[in-house]
Amino acid sequence: MSTSLLIAVVADELEERAAAIAREEGAMGLTIVPGRGLGFPEHVTFFGLTFRGIEKVLLWVLDSETAETVANRLNRELDLLSPFQGLAFCLDIDHAEGIDSEAIRHHVLSRGAGRREPEGDAN
Repeated sequence: MSTSLLIAVVADELEERAAAIAREEGAMGLTIVPGRGLGFPEHVTFFGLTFRGIEKVLLWVLDSETAETVANRLNRELDLLSPFQGLAFCLDIDHAEGIDSEAIRHHVLSRGAGRREPEGDAN
């Protein structure tokens, strides 16, 4: 089993929805870091003012399959692929101290049939 770091940058008001989506897919924990984004070109709003919203950077260490599933759901359900909405992506973890890979593997195997099926994939 390979392990990935899922990183999602979302607007502050989407934090709870993002956490709920990951929880539905079996994520056990989450690290939340406050952030502030600035795009280029800058997103200009009314009266020529530049909008810089409050963002959250959400970090999960998950098995690679779950991380990819969660990232896809976040991008789709939170509309993160639209301009100025955020992003979700995965990075492979080759080596990390303090991560119990066996605990992650056990959790993934123990939830087995409880995994939610993607919408629209019914045969």
